Amino acid sequence: MNLLRAFTCQVIALAVTFGFAFGLPILHDPVAFLLTQGGLAAGCSLLFRQPYWWIPIHLLFLPCAFVLLTLALPSWLYFVVVVLMTLIFWGTIRGDVPLFLSSPEVAQALIILLQQEHATTFADLGSGIGSVAIPVAKQLAEIKVNAWERAPLPWLLSVWRGRRLANFIALRRNFFTTNFIHYDVVFAFLSPVAMPEVSEKIKREMRSGTLFISSSFPAPNWSPESIKRINDRRNTMLFCYRVN
Repeated sequence: MNLLRAFTCQVIALAVTFGFAFGLPILHDPVAFLLTQGGLAAGCSLLFRQPYWWIPIHLLFLPCAFVLLTLALPSWLYFVVVVLMTLIFWGTIRGDVPLFLSSPEVAQALIILLQQEHATTFADLGSGIGSVAIPVAKQLAEIKVNAWERAPLPWLLSVWRGRRLANFIALRRNFFTTNFIHYDVVFAFLSPVAMPEVSEKIKREMRSGTLFISSSFPAPNWSPESIKRINDRRNTMLFCYRVN
């Protein structure tokens, strides 16, 4: 589990930095100590093959903790922050999928693809706050839209945003418990860690001729029918796979 690996990286980096500090006076300076510990933790993260988005977390974790301690904030505030972070980034802790928000340009590209496919059912896996599912449901009222999201707070925001859309349902369940046979098009913006299992499930369950679209992360061992580059700030790439 990535959370356990992250904790191990921090402990190893802290122990090694303390060890170096006995022989290197420069590490007696708090800034040098914190930078060294963060760099070692990030290096351990690479050795443990954690996803790339853990690197800035490791770099900033101890420096941020140090700064917060110097502010003498009330203890209850830390508890509130932990609860909020857990509610927002639930997928990172439980399923190695961080909260990624798709751009409006991606949503518009998907709307065009759904129209070209003459789709009647659409699923957004890991839908976050509905940055794709809500625009699709608003502009394509004839399509049944299911937004799958496990993180509690993004799911609640998605429910609120789509409360007046008759063709929209926000589901706070694990999408691995459902069968994708009902969907004409499935969209996912997950992580490289999740893609092997997700793509295999798609191949097993979606009907022949239906379409699977993955944002940013290609499906392993599967050649896309097309790749669409979106003109947004991330230059997002949509990998489109036709199910045989």
